[in-house]
Amino acid sequence: MTDKTHQILGLTAATAGFFALHPEADLTSAAAGTILFGAFFGSLMPDIDQPTSHFWDSVPLGRYVGRLAPQALGGHRNLSHSMLGYFLFVWLAGWVVTTFIRPDTFLDHALFLESFKIGFIAHLAADAVTVQGIPIFWPLGPNLGIPPWPLQGLRIVTGKWFENLVVFPVSVVALGLVLVTHTDRLCALAPLVCR
Repeated sequence: MTDKTHQILGLTAATAGFFALHPEADLTSAAAGTILFGAFFGSLMPDIDQPTSHFWDSVPLGRYVGRLAPQALGGHRNLSHSMLGYFLFVWLAGWVVTTFIRPDTFLDHALFLESFKIGFIAHLAADAVTVQGIPIFWPLGPNLGIPPWPLQGLRIVTGKWFENLVVFPVSVVALGLVLVTHTDRLCALAPLVCR
């Protein structure tokens, strides 16, 4: 999948996750910003193994570090697209957030990590349905995809018509539906919704 599809899928999943995991909490501007921030980085993090990833555009010196990371991670869809990579990057994100961002800021550390995790998992799930699949058990074994053999011909080709005309628009609509079905919890973010 492309970056834009990963971002909308991650944001949709993290927003739905917020409402499911915090049934009593309202979506405040601080919570919305934290979810957006966490889902953005979580949904792009697996693709740091590509120098062209939009992730590198959003970090200082990314253009230079982005050239080194793919070599260190073994190329595209290796470590960063596996369960081992998931745990490694979740730990790293937690360390960065707790080390460099004070807890009394607008960023709720726990909500950021929750959104990061959901965004990362959404990325892996989306790439699992592509022609390449993902090496979920890396370094043990080949790439696995959904659907498995003999139906692998139904998998999505990254960046082609099905992703752009079906997956991306359906993801946007799904985000809208998540928000519409929880309008009673959007009062702090958008007071006009509750009038």
